[in-house]
Amino acid sequence: MKRPITFPIFHPSEARSFEESRLEGDPQRTLAAMKAAGCAIGASLRRDYLEFGPWPEQPRILVIAGKGHNTGDALVACKRLGVDLPGLRVTLLLTTGRENWSELTAACGKELEEALGDRLDSTSLEQWTNGDLTAVDFDVVIDGLYGLGFKPPLPDAVAALFDAFREAETAPVRVAVDVPSGVGEETSPHSFPADLTYIPGVAKETLFRPEAFAFAGRCRFLEIDPFRSQPAAGDGLQQQLCAPHAYRDRKRMRPARSDKRTFGHALVLAGSLQMPGAALMATKAALQAGAGLVTTLTPGNLAPQIAGHAPEAMWRPMHLSKEGGLDVDAVRILSKLAGDAHSLLIGPGLILDRSTLFTICRIVREIPLPLVLDASALTQDVMTAVIARSAAAGPVVVTPHEGEFLRMNAFKEDAARRENVAIFSERYCCAVVLKGHPTLIAEGRRTAISPFGGPVLARGGTGDLLSGILVTLLGQHPENAFEAALKAVTWHAAAGDALARDRGSCGVTTMEILPYLSAVLRDGVAW
Repeated sequence: MKRPITFPIFHPSEARSFEESRLEGDPQRTLAAMKAAGCAIGASLRRDYLEFGPWPEQPRILVIAGKGHNTGDALVACKRLGVDLPGLRVTLLLTTGRENWSELTAACGKELEEALGDRLDSTSLEQWTNGDLTAVDFDVVIDGLYGLGFKPPLPDAVAALFDAFREAETAPVRVAVDVPSGVGEETSPHSFPADLTYIPGVAKETLFRPEAFAFAGRCRFLEIDPFRSQPAAGDGLQQQLCAPHAYRDRKRMRPARSDKRTFGHALVLAGSLQMPGAALMATKAALQAGAGLVTTLTPGNLAPQIAGHAPEAMWRPMHLSKEGGLDVDAVRILSKLAGDAHSLLIGPGLILDRSTLFTICRIVREIPLPLVLDASALTQDVMTAVIARSAAAGPVVVTPHEGEFLRMNAFKEDAARRENVAIFSERYCCAVVLKGHPTLIAEGRRTAISPFGGPVLARGGTGDLLSGILVTLLGQHPENAFEAALKAVTWHAAAGDALARDRGSCGVTTMEILPYLSAVLRDGVAW
């Protein structure tokens, strides 16, 4: 069975109905689902913690415990971690007596006691408030307190606890189960400040509202039984969540009978004397993503200087106008190359003057290849040229960040960000990748969120890498621009997360992401 590349994001009431339909009120099924969720959280946390540093020999975890299933999930996660971390110690911060735990949560607690023995202890919220323990005593804190049924306000002692974790100078890694406590139909300003939020099986719309997402940190969606099969997207503006392994088809073995032409010829129009690195980064990303051939067109006196850094590509010098921009002769050169190519990327590192803008607009109108437009190619004039393309021309994908998106259109507020992106996509007949945290992908009324990648991608040049990956995937699968964009975004994000786990988010450079495109395919290190 083909695994999905997106999952629905449910309204809380829909999520409850969906979960009930799968669990059928059966306590054993519910317990099995809790154990699947907890084991997935534990296994993922075991990996994800490495972004912040190596695990200590005797790590200490604090679980903020309530009485419901989120607490049960957290207890199972600790049991799972104890398998790999034999020195693990767990402290339960009880906000209610254990006698108030649900029957299933109590069962999970008993199994954790049997697994850890005297390495499990507990404290009360009152003892914590009195200063018997502080945040610096722990390596990880897991919030298993409230779920989506939360209604504000938070109790004063809980709000003070969460504020202390937010303000601590040496805070532990903060983990939320399903949603950070305090997030709900109304979100408390004192909600738990998570570094990682694990979403086991069913994604809820509440978490992805801007006021709530600010508390979520890095989101990890975990595919678990019995929730693997979920409803498909409808015809309306139903938002989807990218499957973390949406790029998994890149793992398939290449056909035995194939050559370089089998995997597409990507053209890259990029770079300038001021920003030569953009052309190099986009080119190397297109190569690393699996293009059979890459031809990069860049200013003539620049090409010989950087070609040696990517000798696998073919470098085509371009004439410049007197002002230093692209000469209109680029249209003729690209027209000749287009017959043997499968996709074209325009924009990274180009200097946007009148000559360059005029040339880009002509290329967009006249060359029917599938297009990826990035950086300097993202203007209102270029989007007008997109509308003027032949009906037989290939698809167009634009990859703006927030500022570039506002530059391209008349939307001046982000209150309805998802709707604006969908409207823009329909208006200009293109797919959109709106880069940010989270990244939005849209084609017509179909939209998807990618919360993956994290702050390791918050550095110059990562967008050039993404556009290079995308021009390869779009050239190989021009029949579905939305899927090509979604796969490029999640693959790029997975490589970033793998780098962060290996080397951290600081002290690394953009180009170090590229080798991890291969690593996440071979080692399964992402999520």
